[in-house]
Amino acid sequence: VLALNGSQNPKGVTYHAIQLVADELKKENIGLDIVHVGVKPVAGCVDCRKCRTNGHHCIHNDIVNKIIDMLPDYDGLILGCPVHYMGIPGPFKAALDRLLYATEHLEGWGPKPATAIAVCRRAGAVNTVQQLGNYLNCANLLTVNSQYWNVVFGWKPEEFLSQDAEGVQTMQVLGRNMAWILKVLEATRESIPAPVYEKRVRANFCR
Repeated sequence: VLALNGSQNPKGVTYHAIQLVADELKKENIGLDIVHVGVKPVAGCVDCRKCRTNGHHCIHNDIVNKIIDMLPDYDGLILGCPVHYMGIPGPFKAALDRLLYATEHLEGWGPKPATAIAVCRRAGAVNTVQQLGNYLNCANLLTVNSQYWNVVFGWKPEEFLSQDAEGVQTMQVLGRNMAWILKVLEATRESIPAPVYEKRVRANFCR
């Protein structure tokens, strides 16, 4: 599983939330790698559309292209980030916009399990996890849920781990659910082939 950590802090609450999922995956012999996206500024999409002619890669040769090259090696995806003003942090949103646009909504990668995690100090987590989910909902991915919204609370890791017992358990259940889906997909890979998708049809309503 590939986890994209959109926090400015590489070992903050977002990292520890993802790590709880990773611990559950590990119990089922499933590995997880984390790519930290939030540490440097990330350019936004400028709609140049060069990605349509250069193999689904962006003209900005940065971490987004690195992620695009990594994707074929993974069977699942996690998007995780803290709340910034009721939404996704700017650099992470820019990266996700370009990742989805350059690959034409991860064309050819799905159907694979994916999920989103939002970290909150006080408010805005539901908004953020829904925004993250929008990237998953348009990419032929199998959205993995838990016993509650994939939201955790804490300003610092020790606050989250020691005080947000429900958030900790939610991440653990999320990990178990993702592991189960991955194992089911692996067990049925030959007997139940994955869907074959046609080229996506686009309709512009303004002529």
